[in-house]
Amino acid sequence: MTESLNLCMGCMAEKLPGERVCMECGYADGTPYLPSYLAPSTVLNDRYIVGRLVKYNGESALYIAFDFVEKRKVYIREYMPDTLCERVKGSGVISVKQNNLAQYKALMSEFTELNKMLVKMRTLNHINPALDLFAQNNTTYVVLKFIEGMTMKQYLQENAGELSWSEAKKLFPPLITTLSLVHGAGIIHRGISPDNIWVDENGELKLAGFAISAARTANSELAPELYAGYSAPEQYSSSNWQGTWTDVYGVSAVIYRTLTGCMPNDAVSRIGNDTLCEPAKVNPNVPTNVSKAIMNGLKLSGETRIQTMTELVAELFEQPDYIEEEEPEREAPVRSAPKKKKKGGTSPFMVGCLTLAIGLAIAILALVFLNGREEEPDETLPADITTSVPSESTSETTETTPAAEGEYVMIDFTGRIFDLVSTSSTYSGIITFVPEYVFSDEIALGVIMEQDIAPDTFFSAGQVVNVKVSNGPAKVLLPDYFGMKEEDYFRKLDEVGITYIRQVVLDDEVAYGYVSHTSKDDGTFVDREAGEAVIVYVSGSTTVTAPPVNTQTAPQNTSSPVSEPVFTGGDDEVIDEDFGAR
Repeated sequence: MTESLNLCMGCMAEKLPGERVCMECGYADGTPYLPSYLAPSTVLNDRYIVGRLVKYNGESALYIAFDFVEKRKVYIREYMPDTLCERVKGSGVISVKQNNLAQYKALMSEFTELNKMLVKMRTLNHINPALDLFAQNNTTYVVLKFIEGMTMKQYLQENAGELSWSEAKKLFPPLITTLSLVHGAGIIHRGISPDNIWVDENGELKLAGFAISAARTANSELAPELYAGYSAPEQYSSSNWQGTWTDVYGVSAVIYRTLTGCMPNDAVSRIGNDTLCEPAKVNPNVPTNVSKAIMNGLKLSGETRIQTMTELVAELFEQPDYIEEEEPEREAPVRSAPKKKKKGGTSPFMVGCLTLAIGLAIAILALVFLNGREEEPDETLPADITTSVPSESTSETTETTPAAEGEYVMIDFTGRIFDLVSTSSTYSGIITFVPEYVFSDEIALGVIMEQDIAPDTFFSAGQVVNVKVSNGPAKVLLPDYFGMKEEDYFRKLDEVGITYIRQVVLDDEVAYGYVSHTSKDDGTFVDREAGEAVIVYVSGSTTVTAPPVNTQTAPQNTSSPVSEPVFTGGDDEVIDEDFGAR
């Protein structure tokens, strides 16, 4: 069956006869692979051909694949807990390590039951459905739909780093509704984050990345996959109770990131010193009731936190005591005079909130319906930005243009991401930002900490604003590189602000383009304040022609160098390849 199609094992696109390197993704035939995982072109269940390894965690490995029956791309997840088993050399068969058989079978049973439930839920529109389930090679495989789209993380990057509440409240309710149904079936996700939420080609959210509990809990039988900023505190200890409130934390953290442009502080770092700012303080455009609901969903105590998705929806869409004026979609550095808040009676939307007592599905459908009927705010900024200033002759407010008065009102930039603010066209020609980077153990890397012009101060066009920007902690742990492609590892180093030097070496045990080793052991501290840099040795050993490099004697190391060190690093982020279309 494989002879009829010449498929790329990197993206499953069909190649031309004799074409060795894929024109779609650049994957070349014969590219080395990690021997612990399935070899590209492996056929499973006489139906699926397996391509490259996309990602793996302590529970399983995910491959791109092709279904010859349905003639479509899919993903295949293989139960492969690497702490309990290993691949038989030259074979697809998995061999369980001595004394681990009982654990291996128990967790495989949990993995199978989880995915059986997901197969039954394949009609739900807002999860990545399981399409098939089968046993082979002494393990279990689940076939997943291939999502055409991008991760929420990528989507936010393409939308100035954040969304307004009017945008977010259209995206999230269907996903939360679906998640409530998943909870009703006894399934807890435990990995809700911008990496596992996808925006498909229709602009709808889909939840992917389901895993068994041991894979998302510290100190369990498996190597844990925890998401800093999004995993709940109880996931960092196997002795704590987990439940629907665990996913409430994850959803609340994602909405926090969506509305503020900032990732919430890691749950562990918050314990004993909780400095997490409310969303409304980071972004004044976030409605007060929404900000309060998010913080209630991010409480460290699972007992006092919002317990269910039903309660979360009720608090997010709770009708305030007054009708707030709608804010523009994108904040301009000019504010009109404050407007009095109007008292309001019961709105149509309140009816939706009340119906929550009748049932979750009816309630959320009512909320979505009523939201769709609300009048949308004007999202277009005027061509000439205006500001309201008191008239000298009367007490009433009049509007004048900057050209006439030359005055704007400064906004509060603290808590915003400097790179997004400083490159925004909104402030171009009006404000010039001058950053001073300061090491901070409390404020995330790249976030504005202070500004020298106070908010609500009048200024003229061309104003220079000096800001202090967090440079992150002075000392940070070096991330683990094992099994990572160089671009993925460099992205991890960029995220924590570690300066690195790329060095290509010959290493016959590591696939081409993967990290061979580093000049420091992972898990040790790197002193960023002292300017310490880490040398990252990338494997260049392959039968496939590697990109041309400049040869020069390299620093002494255990492998054979083939190129001179190249300084890399910076703010450019590599797009994740997890679960998505290429």
